[in-house]
Amino acid sequence: MDVVILLGLLLFGLGAFAFWSMTDPVLGVAPTTIGTILFVLAGAAVVLGVVRIARGRLGLIARLRVLPRMARAIRAGTYPAPPWSKRLFWIFGVLYILSPIDLIPELLPVIGLTDDIGVGAFLLSQLGVEAGRFRAHEKATEYGDSGA
Repeated sequence: MDVVILLGLLLFGLGAFAFWSMTDPVLGVAPTTIGTILFVLAGAAVVLGVVRIARGRLGLIARLRVLPRMARAIRAGTYPAPPWSKRLFWIFGVLYILSPIDLIPELLPVIGLTDDIGVGAFLLSQLGVEAGRFRAHEKATEYGDSGA
């Protein structure tokens, strides 16, 4: 299953919570409006995930299987490591998710999680891009070895 579909399902759950369980407005926005927005975002994420799968992009499980091979190839020097700027960006993203200090505090129901979810989804998509590059590198190397 694609990570974007998982994000869509999570957004759907948050939207259902906001729509049916919340009674008080958050920052002046009615719970039904928050729920509706989250439902629309969830639908868009699921459609995007299905399109990605249809185009043959690596799914979440395939990405996870590629990561150990990519780490070994980087250590062995057969695959170039991502630039330091990209690695630092990933590290800061993980620290932001784990940090108790957020742009939108978790004390606000539903909305407080959205910034962490967004950063996490972005980090996973970037990791997926890097896994896809490595997979293309593997295929090119296999093709080059068999053609020689």
